[in-house]
Amino acid sequence: MKMGILFSGLVWGTFFILLGLSIILKYSLHVDIPVIRLFVAFFLIYLGLKVILDGFSKEVPSPNVVLGEGHLKAAPKDGEYNVLFGKGVIDLTEIGLKDNDLSVEANTIFGSSTIKVKSDLPLLVRANTAFGNARLPDGNTAAVGTYVYQSKAFKNGRPHLTLNLNVVFGNSEVVEQ
Repeated sequence: MKMGILFSGLVWGTFFILLGLSIILKYSLHVDIPVIRLFVAFFLIYLGLKVILDGFSKEVPSPNVVLGEGHLKAAPKDGEYNVLFGKGVIDLTEIGLKDNDLSVEANTIFGSSTIKVKSDLPLLVRANTAFGNARLPDGNTAAVGTYVYQSKAFKNGRPHLTLNLNVVFGNSEVVEQ
């Protein structure tokens, strides 16, 4: 686990908010709040959540963005990428098709994601949304239900990339570059 957590904006923001509230309450309502004890307690809770959500090791890159922001580069193989309670960019521009179809699943749940694809890539997108927003390269938007998009380079029976896009209470946009 990195010690960069100590310098995180969330940790220092919480500390200064607690310090400010303590000063206001002490001089306006004559209520004394133990700021240092609260700060230590919140810091330990924060560390516990970081360990649970991020695990003990960051050596293997994760295809997930959870409670934060991230940039995910796709491998040239089938895969699944998840954005949960955060904001993420899923970069599929380096995927190249040889003789096989590829299938990628991108899930956005209570978050926001942007999926980048090459404009000349044969692409089939199945956007499934439940109280979310999926914006596709042709300008159409899916809010509830399923929408199927085919790129101009897509031909039936030829190798293509199938993107299964699932959005639940979130926002996702597929952008051609």
